[in-house]
Amino acid sequence: MNRLWKGILLLVAFFVALAVAVTLQHVEPNQKLPTIVVHQFADTLVGTAYDLDSIRALIGRNKGLPVGFETAAAIAYSAFPQLKDVQIDLILTQDGAPMESTVSIWSLFGPRHAREYHILLNNAENSYFDPILLRSLPFDAQVGILAHELGHIVYYEELNVLQFGKWGLKYLQDDQFRAAHERSTDMMPVYYGLGSQIYQYAYYVRYDPSCKEFYAQGKDFMDTYYLTDEELLEAIQKP
Repeated sequence: MNRLWKGILLLVAFFVALAVAVTLQHVEPNQKLPTIVVHQFADTLVGTAYDLDSIRALIGRNKGLPVGFETAAAIAYSAFPQLKDVQIDLILTQDGAPMESTVSIWSLFGPRHAREYHILLNNAENSYFDPILLRSLPFDAQVGILAHELGHIVYYEELNVLQFGKWGLKYLQDDQFRAAHERSTDMMPVYYGLGSQIYQYAYYVRYDPSCKEFYAQGKDFMDTYYLTDEELLEAIQKP
């Protein structure tokens, strides 16, 4: 057998072994309760003066703040002190989903402390998603949905590279897994003291007049994969 075919067979064997290793990984879709003492935020954050430099000292200097949304992002970051040493950048984009949390693929293959995460924020003009883009939301709702996205990163931090691969496959292929993960991630702001803010987001995107047509078209999707305002309010009011 010549070297070319040996190389091809070795490559195939490697990817087969990798696929098997990923398949054997176990990942739960649901988020976990915090193991730290969390900060309780005010029910309404708008109208308060914030010292951005002071918040930066709390959240770490390795946090990207999107232009125009610096304060809302910094407050959301501050809810998750366990992410202080984690590299996260919030990036305004011109396409894609309204918001999406992802990881730099190459950083997955290095030490966990060197991982780099990105939260992509669609800010395109004349977007189909315009009613629910960050710029369209009230301040408290901005904080709430950013906390949801950061909740994804708390989850990602618990996964090794093979588990991350398994999670990605399950998320794409299993609707029940995806719904369980997203709905439990909606609870992360509740767990971390920003329950009012994620509630205000869920209420706004369902009942504000600017969102009426969008919600009517996407109601089944939104209510399947994300908690409704009623479900969030019930969770918040639980003793």
